[in-house]
Amino acid sequence: METNSFLHVDVLEEILMRLPVKDLLRWKVVSKHWYALIRSCIFNKKHYKFKHAMYITNCNDVPLFLDDPPTGDKHQTQFYLLSKQGDDNVVLDITRDFERDIPPKLANDLELRNMSLSCLGVVNGVVGLQWGRHRLALWNPATREFKDVARWPITSDYNEDVNLYGSRILGLGFDLKSNNFEILGLIDDHRESTIYDFHLYSLKTDSWTRLKEAPTSRVDFQFSNNDAYLENGIYYWLASGRNKLSDNMIISFNFSTKMFKETILPKGFLCRNDGNVKCVSKYLLVIGKYKEGLGLFINRAVDNNNGGIEIWAVTKYEGDDEGVPLCWELVVRVAQIQCYNGLYIGTIRVCGDLLFLIQYGDSAEEEFGTLYDPPTNTFNNIGIGFCTSFTYVESLFSLSKMLF
Repeated sequence: METNSFLHVDVLEEILMRLPVKDLLRWKVVSKHWYALIRSCIFNKKHYKFKHAMYITNCNDVPLFLDDPPTGDKHQTQFYLLSKQGDDNVVLDITRDFERDIPPKLANDLELRNMSLSCLGVVNGVVGLQWGRHRLALWNPATREFKDVARWPITSDYNEDVNLYGSRILGLGFDLKSNNFEILGLIDDHRESTIYDFHLYSLKTDSWTRLKEAPTSRVDFQFSNNDAYLENGIYYWLASGRNKLSDNMIISFNFSTKMFKETILPKGFLCRNDGNVKCVSKYLLVIGKYKEGLGLFINRAVDNNNGGIEIWAVTKYEGDDEGVPLCWELVVRVAQIQCYNGLYIGTIRVCGDLLFLIQYGDSAEEEFGTLYDPPTNTFNNIGIGFCTSFTYVESLFSLSKMLF
């Protein structure tokens, strides 16, 4: 069947959008027309948006991609998908999928075996992976594609006295205008404490370029990809001042315009000390997903074994520019949670469950992911730990340059 005379192209597209990636990959061989349609970037974007919207419409939570670093007897990073089926929370171990898809050349690389492996982000169904500081890869679990990213930073660009150990990856993003996956990295030149070099990786060219623009405030910030969030092609992360708490702000980077912007934290969000409540020092501020938008989380300690949580959500942005949140609202307050030595907030799911990591002992082996339902004040231990959490919807997005 070379043509589809009995189906209008719009009808065919509507039908195909409802199919899982696994079926679409098989149906590419039906005809040249089907092959071109399923492989097109336009259809990939429509299919992903439709699948994402289906979760929300059906009141199901978008699955979460979790990574759990090595601890104790566990010698490798584990990857999981956390989803909801009916009233049950289901944890699927997809570590074997990663081991299946990673190219043998990388799997047998002795250098990589000795490096810590972590997830730097999940965008449009594509997972960003990082070994150590400078080795990166992209992985689409649904299509089983795996891409080894060009090494970063390019050491020839810097003098020998520049400390490249001050380099770190800030996150994975997607340029909505060019349909291109990109990775944002930062080099902190310790010789000049107020200078940062930002580099951007492009999948389309498989290369890194140095950005001309940088955050307007040249103060000495600390950036961390553990406290970051990506939404609609804009990346947000907390920039913590080294000198005083009032330096804390949110930095946003738009992958389409390549522009940085800054905004201060909402009033009332910063640390307070009223004699009964004080801030937890380890995980004081976290930026992340609140339902389908941007949220700020604060962890307040009541005593050594108990903590409280506040969640603030953006209610207004500056004009149409979603890179600059203007107004915030306190939407959730959890008065007291038994957390012993640590409490890390992951994300809020669509149904309102709060995912966080509780450390019950002195080691990472005693950390467990827990889902908390504020209205019923109930806890559900999911049986695994995690370092980062990202929403994951399977997609057809390809890692092949020839498709752009």
